[in-house]
Amino acid sequence: MEGLAKVYSGVLTLELHGQSLLDNLPVTQSVHLVMDAPWGYALWGLRSWPRPVLVVTGNPSPHYLRDLLDLSPDGLVADPIGPSELKEALVRISQGHHFYHLPRLEPDPLCPREREILRLAALGSTNREIADGLGLQAKTVENYMNTLLEKLGLRIRAQIPLYYFGLLESCQKWSGK
Repeated sequence: MEGLAKVYSGVLTLELHGQSLLDNLPVTQSVHLVMDAPWGYALWGLRSWPRPVLVVTGNPSPHYLRDLLDLSPDGLVADPIGPSELKEALVRISQGHHFYHLPRLEPDPLCPREREILRLAALGSTNREIADGLGLQAKTVENYMNTLLEKLGLRIRAQIPLYYFGLLESCQKWSGK
């Protein structure tokens, strides 16, 4: 019996390219590939997609990668690999193995609550929405935001999504800062 190999992506072109890559994949069990585009797509859907699943992302943010790992995908690729290695990873995952190809993650300077607030702010939640969702006072969330900005070397809250999605350096280079 041949297994199902399905691709999920928020970008149709990537989904089609991924499905083309998976055509004739020699798997006997189902396996699913998530092409994390736009960045954040995997965070939104990973809990609901069928397993086993391999996530491929280009997001270099260690906080984002940790948040993906917390969702326990069967595999996560965040460093470049070729099509043959990707196919091999999918076959291994379909056989019940795990596959992780990541940059070295240094110890996280953020506590779990700070990382949770960072993720929610990066995904567009206001301080009030974060406070209500986590059962915190608005002033407590404001204090967390100030601590996050300081720890991450950011000047303003608007930089949080850029930082979290690995785009801050690109924006700074583009703006000449």
